[in-house]
This record gives sequence, structure tokens and C-alpha cells, in this order.
Amino acid sequence: MAEQMRSATVMLEKALASPQTLEDLKTDPEATLKKLEAQVIQGLPPPDDKTAARLWLIVVSSFAFVLLFCVVVLGIGVFSKLDTGVTYAVKGDTILTVFTTVVGFLAGLLAPSPVSKKGA
Repeated sequence: MAEQMRSATVMLEKALASPQTLEDLKTDPEATLKKLEAQVIQGLPPPDDKTAARLWLIVVSSFAFVLLFCVVVLGIGVFSKLDTGVTYAVKGDTILTVFTTVVGFLAGLLAPSPVSKKGA
């Protein structure tokens, strides 16, 4: 299994590689750490296609699960009797807001990108 790159490890290696950086850490640690952070962030590679696909699968699956949960809760709310003077844990307005937000997110995934210039 390949060793994962950790930004803290890379920062430490960069700091230990240069005696000047070690001296700078003693005199002005905040500025030196910010400089090291900028160097490490620029050096991290973007995720590969397999990792990106897994991330998208997790995100879309999570939103689909929330959508199904909202449908079930709204369905139960439609067919259940509400008693007066009882405090309910879930408000229908809140679930409806979550439902429409999730539907909007999932619909946005199907919309064409505004950056693409097809037909122009």
C-alpha cells in the first residue's frame, strides 16, 4: 500500500531540510509556518480520477439518502394525526425546506455547465 502524503509531514520535512528555516522558526514562527504552508499546499497533487469518483459517489449518495428520508418523514406527516398541545421533534416546514434544497442540489448536477460553450 502506497504511503499517503500528509501535509504536516511534508511541512516538517521542508523545515528540517533547511537550517535557515529552522532559524526563522525560532525568530518568527508564525510567518515561517505560513510560508511553509503555502509551499506545501502548492506541492500537493489533485486527487486522481478514482478518488474523485469515490468522493462524488459519497456526496451524491448522501444527498439521495437525505432526500429519501425527507420523503418518508413528509409522507408520515401527511397521514398522521396531529394532537393539540403536543411538541413534535420534527417540523414539517423544516423537512420541506431540506427536501427542496436537496432536490435543487441534485437537479443542479444534471444542469449543463455555464462554462461550456456548446453551439457558440
